[in-house]
Amino acid sequence: MARCYHFEDIQIDIEGFRLLKAGQMVPLEPKALNLLIFLVENAGRLVERRELIDTVWGGAFVTDHVLNRAINQLRKALADDAKEPRYIETVPTRGYRFIAHVEAVLPEMAGPAAIPSPSTGSTESSRPAVRQPGLATFSWPMRRIAAAIGLSLFVIGSFATFRIVGGQNSAAAGTPIRSLAVLPLDNLTGDNSQQYLADGMTIELITDLSQIGALRVISQTTAMQYRNAHKSLPEIAKELNVDAVVEGSVMRSKDHVRIGAQLVSAHADKQLWASSYEGDLRDVMELENRVASAVAEQIRVKLTPSEQTRLADARSVNPRASEALLRGDSAIQGSTFEAQRKGLGFFQQAIDLDPQFAPAYVGLARSYNYLAGWTSLPPNIAIPVGEATAAAESAIAKALKINPQLGEAYEERAWTLLKFHWDFPDAEADFRHALTLEPGAPSAHDGLSEVLAASGRFDEAVWEIKRAQELDPLSLVINTDYCRVLQYARQDGRAMAQCNTTVRLGPDDVYALWISAQLFERKGVYAQAHKLWQKLGPCDGRFLAMIDEVNGAPGVSGAFDAWLKKSKYQPDAFFLSMAYANLGRKDLAFASLEKAYEQRSGIFFMAFLAVDPAFDPLRSDPRFDAFLRRAGLPPQPHTVLAQSGSLPASDMKSQ
Repeated sequence: MARCYHFEDIQIDIEGFRLLKAGQMVPLEPKALNLLIFLVENAGRLVERRELIDTVWGGAFVTDHVLNRAINQLRKALADDAKEPRYIETVPTRGYRFIAHVEAVLPEMAGPAAIPSPSTGSTESSRPAVRQPGLATFSWPMRRIAAAIGLSLFVIGSFATFRIVGGQNSAAAGTPIRSLAVLPLDNLTGDNSQQYLADGMTIELITDLSQIGALRVISQTTAMQYRNAHKSLPEIAKELNVDAVVEGSVMRSKDHVRIGAQLVSAHADKQLWASSYEGDLRDVMELENRVASAVAEQIRVKLTPSEQTRLADARSVNPRASEALLRGDSAIQGSTFEAQRKGLGFFQQAIDLDPQFAPAYVGLARSYNYLAGWTSLPPNIAIPVGEATAAAESAIAKALKINPQLGEAYEERAWTLLKFHWDFPDAEADFRHALTLEPGAPSAHDGLSEVLAASGRFDEAVWEIKRAQELDPLSLVINTDYCRVLQYARQDGRAMAQCNTTVRLGPDDVYALWISAQLFERKGVYAQAHKLWQKLGPCDGRFLAMIDEVNGAPGVSGAFDAWLKKSKYQPDAFFLSMAYANLGRKDLAFASLEKAYEQRSGIFFMAFLAVDPAFDPLRSDPRFDAFLRRAGLPPQPHTVLAQSGSLPASDMKSQ
């Protein structure tokens, strides 16, 4: 066994387990140093990535990110350049080769012995063993055997294996972790049709960790956008403003599932913990709960008794039902009519297979609520609002009967109450209860913000939507809702800035473009508004002139009537009420509002009638307050009346 290795002015002291450069010790993590030793021992030979991982990490679960990070640490320590390497050559997609001339000092030798270099060749028999603290008597092959035996004992002892690598957690490192992101789990099955399993497990893991009140967890909408992202973990952490990252993989063989996960300190770019869990597909929810609990334990977040109970509460599920739920979760990430219909089928399949599977009922309700909003589709395709909401309410009731502590069920019931029943007090209560059970649910913060904004409680509403954005910074829905809430609050400067941010995130997103274009029209920024309208689809001059006239642009008189007469597009009653209001045709505006109420046209946006700037021209008319009362909508807030100039003079003086 060599005592040390030399190349240029660098020395690897095996007995002292340290790296020296020009006689000075270079700080290096143990795994990185072991990696360097193994590469040096195999100088001149291409070492495959899998061999490096199996050898240096002893069979424990690690991803390619870990190996890449260790190689980067070595290059930094050695002042090596990946593009023009002096020491470590990268062979793309394959592995690495140590290319410098190395000399080894052996115990029985007075002088150094050369290790074969790229020019002289290399043989397996010429490689001395590597010394590692605690494993001094083990050669590399023996360590692999020992690691395999150890792992087998873990599997035999339990349906789930647990192996910690690195031996250091965040507390030991002195860096508290209060926020993290779960990156999309890798699908290691080698079968793209199994991608839903990795995606579904990622979503479930994020959902579980979001139940921890002391931890800010980035939502799946944002996290999923980092699949195959060619960015370092510190870059991702900086973008998401998190302290740590969880990454891992899922592998399936028939009904056997293995979940691997690791926790990485984002700023130090250092692995804190790694583990693997395996079992039957029927136990997949329990396996995922174990991962979430282990992460919480490693970062030493204090769990409340109820959080401990919820994380530990996982029952065995029909494996086909688990599979159907995960397929449904993956499908509805598409946020399209077709995706939601597909998800609906998977959730119903899960329920048919396991009628006591509460999360499947929540998924069913979520899809029905989404589909109920597609009122613009042909009747033979769309699901009637009443039918869809009734199905959603029935599914939520069943979910809560099975599990009264299911936060996502209260959240979905709150959305139903807000969007389709305008029951603001009960919707607020359900959103708040959902947040006591799942404090990190961004959509619950978003929903609560909507309730508060509709009621004119703008300071609270802006705080809640800002919290939602912090949890899900790349969500187009949440960023667009942020823009809309700021409009309702009459914070137009902030609203315009937020709308610009939203459009940059989703340059083709219909919802983001529509809301943003409306704001710019109302503020008279017509050139910017026209750019956004054009992105929504081919807009001829008549359409743009019509929109301009509705929003008060000069020189376009008569454009609305001309468009309405010639257009094949039949606008809905809610749009007409808004247009007539801004054109000063109050009688037609109120008649259209009554029709919209009867037809449930624009039902979700009508919920914000009391605060929507588009209806400011109607605020001083007594018929407006009368309509709000009759429809069961909140009254006009005093602040909105004041800013729209609709308060009596005596009241204006008191503002």
